[in-house]
Amino acid sequence: MPPHPTFFVKKDIYNKYGAFDLNFKTSADYELMLRLLYRYKVKAGYLPEYIIKMRMGGQSNVTTKNRIIANIEDRKTWEVNGVKPYFFTLFLKPLRKITQFL
Repeated sequence: MPPHPTFFVKKDIYNKYGAFDLNFKTSADYELMLRLLYRYKVKAGYLPEYIIKMRMGGQSNVTTKNRIIANIEDRKTWEVNGVKPYFFTLFLKPLRKITQFL
């Protein structure tokens, strides 16, 4: 999954597949990328240069409670978009966020 501040989408893609689903409080960006890249197979390009510096953290990582809520939302985004992750993804995705609390 690309970092969301560097994910740019053309207007016609939003018009065709929809914009952010605001039913997701902390996972709207993640759900949008899943929907476009995984579900609808929108082609992505890679820009091999730095255009933004992203800090660790964010709303979903402010507290442990927010992280748990975000993990639940992430799983809902998988369901909504028909994603069947590997069984270990359920554990590894939240575990890799632990460093943001240290």
